Amino acid sequence: MKQSVTLKGTKGSFVLSLDESASFVSVMKELDELLEHLNGEQKRSKEIQKEIYLEIKTGNRLLSQEQQSILTEEIESKSTFLIKKITSDVVSVDKAIEWQQAVSLQMEVQTIRSGQVLAAPGNLLFVGKVHPGGMLRANGSIFIIGELMGIAHAGFEGDTNAVIVADFHTEAQIRIADNVQIIEKKNNQDNIRKNEFAYINDLHILDFNSLEQLRKARPNLGKVIGGLNEWV
Repeated sequence: MKQSVTLKGTKGSFVLSLDESASFVSVMKELDELLEHLNGEQKRSKEIQKEIYLEIKTGNRLLSQEQQSILTEEIESKSTFLIKKITSDVVSVDKAIEWQQAVSLQMEVQTIRSGQVLAAPGNLLFVGKVHPGGMLRANGSIFIIGELMGIAHAGFEGDTNAVIVADFHTEAQIRIADNVQIIEKKNNQDNIRKNEFAYINDLHILDFNSLEQLRKARPNLGKVIGGLNEWV
């Protein structure tokens, strides 16, 4: 008969694997028997019980919050294990949607006026005009077809590999992660930055370069596909 739970020791911790095909009731029953056996072994050895980290792997089973609570309470009340984490080979629908949004390209066609903020959970393709005082904000990269005269903040949550592609107009403010640069106003229109991208260079400084160098600076930056696909 196949075991519902399997306990294996690793360096400094243990891993508890749950059979994904067994019912949760069967898992809990066998787990209870395992914990009682371990407690008996510890009492017979008369060793001082010490706390040991435990990782729980559920395979292709996704435990509900209630099931996780029941499992945690059972282990912590009947053993000296400290649960480090519970991992699964599958994700919830909400997590899958969140991941899909983070790796996909969000397209917006509009005008951003002073005081307005347009945010994207992943990468942003913006078509339109950003007036002074307006802001584009994305956790990934920002690609602008139009006029940027306000603020563009890419890598909002700290991604220093993000880039901003735009025709950078006077008095625009560029931010990538924690790096900020203001494009100063110039009377000579020839000094307006056109067809360039902003990025964090090897010296960890916000820099500008021509679009021809984009592939070299960010070789992993390719086209973005909708659905559950990553950058290719």
